[in-house]
Formats: sequence, structure tokens, C-alpha cells
Amino acid sequence: MTRLFAPLLAFVFLFAGTANAAPPAAPPDLNVLRAAVAGTWQSTDDTRFTREFDADGKAVDRYEGDASATTPGRWTLFMGSKPPAGTTTARAFQPDVVYLRLDQNGDVLLFALAGLSRSDMKMVYLERGNLLSFTRLK
Repeated sequence: MTRLFAPLLAFVFLFAGTANAAPPAAPPDLNVLRAAVAGTWQSTDDTRFTREFDADGKAVDRYEGDASATTPGRWTLFMGSKPPAGTTTARAFQPDVVYLRLDQNGDVLLFALAGLSRSDMKMVYLERGNLLSFTRLK
């Protein structure tokens, strides 16, 4: 399984829009990454917040203790070189970076996938440039 994540781990993403290392020789397999992202992830900054990504593209944000803070949505991964139609940001997408698009309640949230392992995931929220860290629950 570690071999499958090697292309992703080759990414060194600096949210200012530059890379510190050469891009991987071949783009990562998005189907492998989708399978790796699927699961329930708990924020390391606020352990009451979880984000669940289903293999079928459904997503649910939950906040423990507040049922009204449950937010369903849809998610997809894409390469910066091929953003989905209608996906825009104030910054240019880097062609060799994997991005996650999360659609919730009419809002589009964009993240750069900055790290992924069996137990950890890091994403940069493009709107603010902050790093979000998660650990896998299941």
C-alpha cells in the first residue's frame, strides 16, 4: 500500500504557489488516491470535527455535540492541469498538484492535497492558505 502513495508523497506543496522539489515523473493515479482518501478523518486541531469522504463521492462534515453542524456535500479529486468545469480560484492551479473540491450547500471549497498516508492527511485550504491536518478514524 505504501508503494501506491509514493507519487503523492513526492509532492512538496508550498501554498504560495511554488514547489520545492521537481514534480514526479508521472502524475499520480487519481483512482488510487480517491480510494485512499475515502474514510472518516478527524481534525488534529479540533478533535470534535470529522470529515467523511465516501467512495461514491459523498462527503459529510460533523461536529460532535452539535447535530445542526452536520453538513453533507460531494467531493472529487483533480489534477491542477485538469480542473473540473466551473472550478476557479484567485490563485492559479499548479499542474502537478492534486486538489480536492468539496461542494457543500452551494459553496465550493478547494483544497490542495499536501500529504496522505494510511493514517494522516494534510490539506491546504486555498481560500485562506491554512494547513488542515487529519488522522484517520476509519
